[in-house]
Amino acid sequence: MNLAVQVSGFQILFIVILIVIIAYLLYLLYMWWMRRDSAKLLSQDDFRQQMRQAQVIDAREAQEYESAHILGARNIPYSQAKENLPGLNKNQAIFLYDDGMNVATRMARLLKKAGYQDIYILEDGFSEWQGKIKRPK
Repeated sequence: MNLAVQVSGFQILFIVILIVIIAYLLYLLYMWWMRRDSAKLLSQDDFRQQMRQAQVIDAREAQEYESAHILGARNIPYSQAKENLPGLNKNQAIFLYDDGMNVATRMARLLKKAGYQDIYILEDGFSEWQGKIKRPK
């Protein structure tokens, strides 16, 4: 008795797409867990109202920061912070942002491991920011 299973090209494609979707959903779940464990999300309004009392950090790369950034923000790219975390005041809140929230989430995790506690991330990131922006002249 031959129980060979024939698999069509469509079935293989379906399985591959299903695996990719599951992997992406697992990635999103991991990022959500990391963000929940490391920082609190702030709406634009809350971010804008409280940013003067906080250290506002742009976690994007320098060229992105130079093209436009939130007025008053300091640029500490995540790629550089991984190697050498610059001194920040542990007694003052840290407000992080990037274009979305993934890089800021990684930065929050890094800061949390370094002993920082009061960490917030701009919900929806810089791409949705409606406040004051500094652009090059």
